[in-house]
Amino acid sequence: MKDTTTIQVNRSTVEFLERVKNNYGVSSYDKAIQMLGRKEKALKKSMFGSHPKMKPFKREYEFHDL
Repeated sequence: MKDTTTIQVNRSTVEFLERVKNNYGVSSYDKAIQMLGRKEKALKKSMFGSHPKMKPFKREYEFHDL
């Protein structure tokens, strides 16, 4: 048997987690929270280069000290 615990959350949080469960097709709040955690972790990693169609930066001019 898995180790479980009870946490208190607002009713609006339960409603939000219910929507997450439905969107991801998971059967428990635990799995919904895990999905959100994975998405958050992946989001931070994917923010680098968040505009994938943008061309790499290229300097038009080179500046030299006089």
